[in-house]
Amino acid sequence: MKAALQANYEARLSHYATLLHATEPPGLVAKLAVYRQLLRQREIHGEKLWKIEPTLYLLMHSAEIDLHLAAARLLEDPGRSEGSIFAFIKFCVTNRAHLTWKAGTPPAEIFGEQLARLEGHRATITAIMGRRDRFFAHLDKRYFRDPGRIYVDFPLEEEAVIALVNAVIAVITEHQWKLKETASFHLAEFVEIGVDNMVRNLEAGRRQNFPGQLE
Repeated sequence: MKAALQANYEARLSHYATLLHATEPPGLVAKLAVYRQLLRQREIHGEKLWKIEPTLYLLMHSAEIDLHLAAARLLEDPGRSEGSIFAFIKFCVTNRAHLTWKAGTPPAEIFGEQLARLEGHRATITAIMGRRDRFFAHLDKRYFRDPGRIYVDFPLEEEAVIALVNAVIAVITEHQWKLKETASFHLAEFVEIGVDNMVRNLEAGRRQNFPGQLE
């Protein structure tokens, strides 16, 4: 039984690593990097960002929704999805004595600490799930009549979403490190540089082709 539970644990962790770091389709880390860098570009340029390229406004909102949906898959109620990170932690708690990390059996308190860190973002999780279940995945009558109401009923702070996603990434990375004393390499920094270069090139092209438009 111990070998089977260990194999189950490592297989689950491998699947999570793929969901985080895959390039095809892009994983959660890349989605977060794109969204975070677009927000940074907005901070740098302000409303001028939409003059540099109007479709960047649509791109930023699309990246936001994509990030919400990708995070929601991992934050599902454990009773509804075995792939939920909450289901994973529950599995670890139940089978802790049969699991082995590089340093031995996981300490009893570590999974509770991980769960507490995620639960600290419960308000953000609730809002993300509300937007997904009642608008993005299924269109409730209330939001069919008034789409903008979803943002009032389920408010979300951009930085709160980023903090939540980072918390998810940190929990999975901690398991990777404890298991093998190594973690998956990801291209977040390169993605952020790519977004920065894209905006810089768009700005240069706008200035060259439409002199004075950004002044």
